[in-house]
Amino acid sequence: MAEKTIVHGSFWYLDRDGLHQTAVRGDTVDITRDEDLKRGERHGAFATDEDLAEGSDFRAFVDRRAAAGTPGVVYVDPADVEARTSPAGSADPRIQSGLIDPATVPGTPGGGATASEGRPPVAASKADWVAYHVDQRPDDIDEATARAEAEAMTKADLVARYNGKQD
Repeated sequence: MAEKTIVHGSFWYLDRDGLHQTAVRGDTVDITRDEDLKRGERHGAFATDEDLAEGSDFRAFVDRRAAAGTPGVVYVDPADVEARTSPAGSADPRIQSGLIDPATVPGTPGGGATASEGRPPVAASKADWVAYHVDQRPDDIDEATARAEAEAMTKADLVARYNGKQD
């Protein structure tokens, strides 16, 4: 059994009775299964000594949360969670836990597209998506026009366009 403080937005585990539990950022919980402990360590879900040191930003967050007296319901300054994303940028606990590969799940970074489809993965750079857009242009549109159109779009718009979310 290991007492751990969660630094991710959430972390799921099985308690000593085998019941599914979800801890949120700032919760301190007993992790009783080795596989949950290893998964959390592998994904950086647990606070380090540096995270918990007096004067650290995370410690200030934990202290504010404790002072609020409402675990799980805390107003968070976005700066407190900057650069703290879950693995693969997903809230899906199956991806966080390593049970499934995010590349197999449409809509996740790197997921949904395969090499046989010719599309770049979702996580590819905008430049890759611009190049793909140019390659997909109709015959009556010249390359410079297609490139300018793609450059004017956001990466999210390009991804959505070729993942069937818009025409």
